[in-house]
Amino acid sequence: MYKVITIKNYEFTRDIIFESKKSKQQYIVFDDSDLVGNDQFSFVREQEIYDCKLGILGEVTPSGKTFNVLSKEKIGKMNLLKISNSDGDNFYLSAATNLKIGSQIKLSIKRYDLLSVNNVINDRTL
Repeated sequence: MYKVITIKNYEFTRDIIFESKKSKQQYIVFDDSDLVGNDQFSFVREQEIYDCKLGILGEVTPSGKTFNVLSKEKIGKMNLLKISNSDGDNFYLSAATNLKIGSQIKLSIKRYDLLSVNNVINDRTL
């Protein structure tokens, strides 16, 4: 579960700052649902709490942040790997990378993407 701290609107996209209820860590999450979808996350409001699935856009690198590879999952039509960081927060990574369940990886994170909110899935994953 994540609490919305702030929403920064841009012309066609926005960044949402989420705080994990589990770890209290904050993440800046990119939302392009207005541009590539039907703006299905327009219901998201500041200070509210949501069940979110956050994707990671990044590269496997020897000096990145450490994540545990937990399982394979499907969100919409996307095949993803469910991973967790050292704070216990879960994220989703493209399953195109050949990683084994139970292994650890190091990622250089470029950005976090909003994949779903309260079981509403971003159109680009459908």
